[in-house]
Amino acid sequence: MARGLRDLRRKMKAIRATRQVTKAMELVAASKMRRATQSALMLRRYALTSWQILETMAEIHPGLHPFLTETPPKRILAVLFSSDRGLCGSLNAQMFRLVTQYISHTKTLPTSPELSFIAVGKKGQQFLLRSRQNIIAAFPAFSTHPQFRDILPIVRLATDSFLKGECESVVLLYPDFISALLQEPTSKVLLPFSKTSLKAMLTDLLPRKSGSLEARSSKLEARVSEYLFEPSASDILRVILPQLTEVQIYQAVLEAAASEHSARMLAMHNATENAGDLLDDLTLTYNQTRQAGITAELAELSASKAALAG
Repeated sequence: MARGLRDLRRKMKAIRATRQVTKAMELVAASKMRRATQSALMLRRYALTSWQILETMAEIHPGLHPFLTETPPKRILAVLFSSDRGLCGSLNAQMFRLVTQYISHTKTLPTSPELSFIAVGKKGQQFLLRSRQNIIAAFPAFSTHPQFRDILPIVRLATDSFLKGECESVVLLYPDFISALLQEPTSKVLLPFSKTSLKAMLTDLLPRKSGSLEARSSKLEARVSEYLFEPSASDILRVILPQLTEVQIYQAVLEAAASEHSARMLAMHNATENAGDLLDDLTLTYNQTRQAGITAELAELSASKAALAG
């Protein structure tokens, strides 16, 4: 009996310590989430508008710039955003499920394109290594206060590969922050901006929820039917298209950071509540066991007294 009570006390002490850790991690994640969410929401409207302008420009003026030219994809470069650490619920598992579906669906394209990846985050890099995918570069996750300058090496690597003809399409795979309770895995063709068969395949692969970034982008109506350039289209596009490409990747980084902190906050909140429920059950078991021991001792004393009196 004493050994059983000692084991219960040891388990209760360990659960209390675990609950303190998960509660602290929840508070830290909540603080980081507020800042990451604010950054993502501040840039979101600009990113959505610029993306709509780029798609409209590619439709109206195809061929003015390599970024606007549609080419059958024979080689695809995908940028996968994940986290460096775990304890963020099923966020990474959902992203890896998306990558698996994406790989299988690209094989159905008429050109059967070759796939290569840029891994942003250790979890994604480890998954791609296990899946035996071609990784041309790996970067740490930019989940702690991401800055615009942090994504410049990724932008340079992706755009240089596209312009040099090393790939015909660049795809972003990242979690889209919808709310603190919902983060949706998202795939978006970054380059070229024109509407390709790969974009149609990704649309069929992942129908967008009404609150997702892609759904909000599709609801933006084009307000112009043609663009006039001054001094010349080549000069303007040479400057503005790389900048708008950088904005799209930066927005993906902000969405991934907000999604990671939101998922971790929710996971730690659930862990704290589960630890409390388990502690309540163990406390009840401990009290029942101790009361049973006391009752047994009283019964033995009463029986001994009755035996001596008899």
